[in-house]
Amino acid sequence: MTAPALAGGAGPRSSERDLTLQFGPVSAQATLSLPAGAAKAPLVLLIAGTGPEDQNGSYSVSAGQVVQGSLGALAQHLSQAGFAVMRFDKRYAAGTFQPQTAQAAFTEYGKLGMTDLLADARTALNAAKQQPRVDASKVFIYGWSEGSVIASSLALETNASGLIVQGPVVDSFADSFANQFERVGLAYLQPYSKDGKIDLKGVLAALYGNGSGLAKTEASLLFSLESTPQKPMLSTLLDTNKDGLIDLKAEALPQIRQFYQQFTPQSPMYAPATTLPTLGELASRLKLPVLIMQGENDGNIDPAAAQRLDDALGAAGNADHTFKLYAGLGHSLGLSPAITQDTFAPMQSGPMNDMAAWLTQRSR
Repeated sequence: MTAPALAGGAGPRSSERDLTLQFGPVSAQATLSLPAGAAKAPLVLLIAGTGPEDQNGSYSVSAGQVVQGSLGALAQHLSQAGFAVMRFDKRYAAGTFQPQTAQAAFTEYGKLGMTDLLADARTALNAAKQQPRVDASKVFIYGWSEGSVIASSLALETNASGLIVQGPVVDSFADSFANQFERVGLAYLQPYSKDGKIDLKGVLAALYGNGSGLAKTEASLLFSLESTPQKPMLSTLLDTNKDGLIDLKAEALPQIRQFYQQFTPQSPMYAPATTLPTLGELASRLKLPVLIMQGENDGNIDPAAAQRLDDALGAAGNADHTFKLYAGLGHSLGLSPAITQDTFAPMQSGPMNDMAAWLTQRSR
């Protein structure tokens, strides 16, 4: 642990403590942000989303590009509001940012199950609770996207004071992935198709169009597994009638849904023995205070799913559940003009203020 370092901002000065945690066979870096003053502060644990993200929610993509996350800014915002905030690199995340170690790090991360990620989050929480100036009797857990699943299980396990989920995974993982193609993929590919059918030229054009990374990933699903940059080929599995066109709704959508139903149970992350229940499965057990934060233009999660979660909490007798829907914001609660252009922009101050206010009311 290093000496505290001052963190700037408009509010009261806060400090940060750097920690090193042991996650299985590897070490990971974490940061505890503390509010000004000497009193003990309620704890908020931040859990990042899908993939080997660092403690700020940033992640590495191809060609060394990094998509910046907002969890560092959120931690500082909440610490200035009076909370101790713990955030941590996910296992193997640090290695993915270095060209010489990226391939091996991604490979090792791919062997993990959701239960491994829960164990890491538990380690981070226990380390934070042992730090000076942390009030271990008041613990709130925040989870973003796939992190909402981990956060929910950890909140139940530890009898947390409250749970915050942002862009929560409500449906099964297989259905959630398939719904991304139905919502984002079909909407993005439609302009490149004719009468709902797309050819190879249309798919190639979509890859260079004005879309988010997710939108272009959905387009790439229409390529053959034997396709290469030098010789792109349309998927013959999706072109079921072999006419050189893929009918997006009649051919692609059913096949992709079937693919995810078959693929997901074979992945270590989502296999029955190593996964965790989604929010839809846990709703009846979540009796603690719950804040649901959802962007209206979220490309990854359908706002209707977040609304169903809120309804399920009410139906199960949860007396303290709040649903916040933000117009014009996406999965990161940053600006997003449309679901096909949700690029994980920096989180806006409005949701951060709402989160701080909700936490303050429930930590008195």
